Amino acid sequence: MAERISIGDPAPNFDLTSTESCLLMLRDEVPRTAVVLYFFSDPASVSARRDLAALGRAKEALRKAHAKPLAVSRADLASLQKLQVELQLAFPLLHDDRDFSSRYGVAPPQEGQEAAPALYVVSRNQTVLWLANPVASVEEAMTEALQSLKDQGSPAGNYPRSVINRLVDRWVN
Repeated sequence: MAERISIGDPAPNFDLTSTESCLLMLRDEVPRTAVVLYFFSDPASVSARRDLAALGRAKEALRKAHAKPLAVSRADLASLQKLQVELQLAFPLLHDDRDFSSRYGVAPPQEGQEAAPALYVVSRNQTVLWLANPVASVEEAMTEALQSLKDQGSPAGNYPRSVINRLVDRWVN
């Protein structure tokens, strides 16, 4: 049985191969931007395709909230790459070959059944801001997920004024 994590808990780190042929690590992503993680099992399922399309449509709203989507699945990398092309997704799909999903409390699919999808919002300090496990649909949950990101502010908000001034000076001059 997979352990459950809660809002405020540290988000478990992972290093997974992406459909963009690179190794993506959560701890490298979150200092720059918050992350919306969507866990799904079957790339052929209608609900997973609907949810991934909804994440694609929400990409601009997530960008404005200083966040980006990532989708994680136990499906093989070739299937995920095919799905990314078919749905024209502009964000990476990650191949969970070492069962990092279970660290988020996402249970593997039972024989002959599809595992319920889950949605997590991870802050820039790598804590869980919001979660829906299982999630009925990303389209319905996205309003709450975006609301949880509202208080995040700009990634540069914590930079010292001297650093900001130096960067602006370099850019202008």
